[in-house]
Amino acid sequence: MIPPTPRAVFDTNSLVSYLLVHRPPIATLIDEYLAQKRITLVTAPVLLEELARVLRYPRLHRYYDAATRDRFVALIAALSEVVELPDDIPVISRDPDDDRVIACAVVGRADVMVSGDKDLLALKQVGKIPILTAVEFLKCLQ
Repeated sequence: MIPPTPRAVFDTNSLVSYLLVHRPPIATLIDEYLAQKRITLVTAPVLLEELARVLRYPRLHRYYDAATRDRFVALIAALSEVVELPDDIPVISRDPDDDRVIACAVVGRADVMVSGDKDLLALKQVGKIPILTAVEFLKCLQ
């Protein structure tokens, strides 16, 4: 069960999707729920670094300029509760990069992880933390 004001970890692909297409469901989650403090976004420095790195991919340059990219990463950091991850993160997912998302959710006491990543979604949940698509999470909130 998702609480009324959940703590959520959004993976990098969800945040990149927001910047690129800015439409529901991810835009609704960030523009309405996050902006109105109806969800608490939880992240970690390593996830912010990954977001900045991915947004530097040359194939994405046509969607935004460097200043927009840097402001977006800074905005996500400012709107989030940033938690430190342990050095030793257990292997849970098929993709080791996803283990940092999971660790962030556990350390940050998240109520949900939001992802479009097939490897994460295949897990369905870790402990009591469900892994949902943006569409599924928005339905839970509505």
